[in-house]
Amino acid sequence: MTWDRIKFWGMLVVFAGLLVLSIVSLNTSGVTCGGQDMHAGDTCITSGTVRGQDEQASENGGRDWIGVAIGGVGVLGYAVYGAFQLRDRRKKA
Repeated sequence: MTWDRIKFWGMLVVFAGLLVLSIVSLNTSGVTCGGQDMHAGDTCITSGTVRGQDEQASENGGRDWIGVAIGGVGVLGYAVYGAFQLRDRRKKA
């Protein structure tokens, strides 16, 4: 297996993993702050920013959608790239 194929499959796995983890995270019902579950009345303090439970839920959801977008575009892009590479390799053979 050539180095280019290893890079291709490695990046495809990374983007697919990001896509799956983001989708799973979107479907979780709990709100977390630094890996800890938040409950009503809790505040989340990260990087000098203080957020309530509702604000943190919105922040978490936004990050998850960004992960879905990046993962989806990455998987789609690498799938198209792989299809073109396969086509070119078959033409040469």
